[in-house]
Amino acid sequence: MTLIKWNPIIRPTLFNEIDSWFNNISSEFNSVISKDITWKPSFEVLNTNDAYHVRADLPGLVKKDVTIEVVNDILTISGERKNENDLSKNDNHYSEFSYGKFARTFNLPEDVKQEGIKATMKDGVLALQIPRMEKVNPAIKQIAIK
Repeated sequence: MTLIKWNPIIRPTLFNEIDSWFNNISSEFNSVISKDITWKPSFEVLNTNDAYHVRADLPGLVKKDVTIEVVNDILTISGERKNENDLSKNDNHYSEFSYGKFARTFNLPEDVKQEGIKATMKDGVLALQIPRMEKVNPAIKQIAIK
């Protein structure tokens, strides 16, 4: 039997890579199902003691281009970035920009105060603050030994 030294730094990387594979498979599957989804902006979720913070990198979009909905504890952020350039005038063009519709869903944890969700958008970055309920520490009852 060969022993391998456990390295805690490698373990999360492996899990992150596996998660990435599943997310890629999931996004490919979703794009087959929904032909309308053509753009996948970057998101980040930060977890603090008092709130979850969701940020989306949405360059070129303004508030009216984005929709945020909560239905059955599922947060959905969707929108569209349109190509405003008239490419019909010029046959020679090159672009690495992504245009089209996007949608991203997040399952909200049980400790979320849905009525307190706030969203702001500045410089193409959408920021959501999703407050958490305060943790209630259970009362400790001492039982006397007879």
